[in-house]
Amino acid sequence: MVLFYFMRSKVELRNQSSGKKGRGEMHRFWRIVLIVSIGFLLLVNSGCAPGYMQDRGNDALDILELGLIVNKDSKPQLGLYFDFFNITPLGYANVEGTALGLANRQAGKLDYIHKSWGILAWGSEEKGAGTFNPRDPHQARPDQAGLEDWPQYNVGIPRLIIEDNSPPVLQFLECNRVIHLGWIGMYMNVRPVDILDFLLGWTTIDIMGDDESRWK
Repeated sequence: MVLFYFMRSKVELRNQSSGKKGRGEMHRFWRIVLIVSIGFLLLVNSGCAPGYMQDRGNDALDILELGLIVNKDSKPQLGLYFDFFNITPLGYANVEGTALGLANRQAGKLDYIHKSWGILAWGSEEKGAGTFNPRDPHQARPDQAGLEDWPQYNVGIPRLIIEDNSPPVLQFLECNRVIHLGWIGMYMNVRPVDILDFLLGWTTIDIMGDDESRWK
């Protein structure tokens, strides 16, 4: 008799435990559904859902530009140029060709130009790949909205202090490199701060002011 009551109590406790566990899992499931639904509604009601995802993709593309350069003809070209945040340019580049890679939020086969020189304190830069967009704050200053081609800028701290024609503000947050010997080369442009811009962008914070949905 005692054994019967003991076994029945054990079964009842097991059923109660299973019921609590099941209810706990169900509550957890509905909490997740509620959080996801609220987030989705906030995104849609903000009116930026399509542009929002495009901006996140562009922020990712802004972090690194990388690719190969090939000449368009048989004439050899030279490019050995290294720039550190437009503060200490060093080297020389006179290259016009075709880029195969990523640049300026574009990918694939792109027109490429890099005509620059620098001696640490003093230099000049004219560079670009793909289609030039004067409304893009990475490519042109706000007062250059009417430009139709890649502009030339002064670089190097002393020259920027003495003379005008500074690059766009966002170009002071990037390091670009080009190595081109003869008929083939490579380019790389790194923007470390854009890593933070990409992460914060998911919260709609645009520290670089470069979301295309805003300046398009």
